[in-house]
Amino acid sequence: MPTQLRHPDLSPTMDLIAKKIFHKQHLTADFIRSVLNIPVVSVEILDGTQIQLAEYDHPNFYTTVDVCAKLEDGTQVIIEVQVTKQHSFFNRMLAYLANQITDNLKRLKTDQNKTHTLYSKMDPVYCIAILENEHFDDDRAFHTLSLYDEETLTPVYSDFYGSSQRPPMKFAFLELNKYNKDKITEYHLQKWFEFFSNKPFDIEMDPVIKEAEELLDQTQWTEEEKRMFDQERRNRDLYEGAIAQVAYDGQQLGIEKGIQKSKTEMAKAMLKDKLDISFITKYTGLTQQELQQLAQTTHI
Repeated sequence: MPTQLRHPDLSPTMDLIAKKIFHKQHLTADFIRSVLNIPVVSVEILDGTQIQLAEYDHPNFYTTVDVCAKLEDGTQVIIEVQVTKQHSFFNRMLAYLANQITDNLKRLKTDQNKTHTLYSKMDPVYCIAILENEHFDDDRAFHTLSLYDEETLTPVYSDFYGSSQRPPMKFAFLELNKYNKDKITEYHLQKWFEFFSNKPFDIEMDPVIKEAEELLDQTQWTEEEKRMFDQERRNRDLYEGAIAQVAYDGQQLGIEKGIQKSKTEMAKAMLKDKLDISFITKYTGLTQQELQQLAQTTHI
């Protein structure tokens, strides 16, 4: 029996829609507060969330995160949505975190001359990933990772600028297809899992989720948003159709080989159209390195 969806023609995890939601400061504040279980009074949505990966010198090779938010205490939170399964996804999140910290240090060096005080003025960077597919090999839909002392299991904290000690890094993963409201009992987590899962709500919506749900009403979108949505939906439909066809044909050629070929051909087309690298990664599951090699070998 097909899964019933609240919005059959769209998904809250689509790039355009996720950014509409997370560019509302109060919605982002509630999401971060709910997922990371930290006090959040307000957030600032940072401009220029494009991250340049230094090891890639291809002129079109950059990536973007869905949103990077700065909390009132200086903590930065990267929020990323991943719609295809990618075995190296955690490594990509590490790259996002490392590059964000590096960029922050570069800005600090530019703003002040005293480098010996540089590290005392740092702020932590945390990452939240919303995943349509499974990443961890268990049945838990929600994982949080941070630094602990291996012997005592004591959490590691560090002094950061202008506030008390905070964890230096933290990761949270929401695997939507594993969600079970009987296993996740905290309402603040349930509501966001159910919203992004795009399935009928089993719990009552609070005002925050009601507002987020209203953002999915296409009758209220601008013409530019509708155009961008149509393009993203065409890309997603094209990719899913290609995967389905190659998987069917792969019974003779080898299913895994066929699917990989489809991903490669789709990535080539997207690179030629100069689509955002992070967008290509989401819809093909190919890594940043694989896309760079593909761009070089095909002279795109």
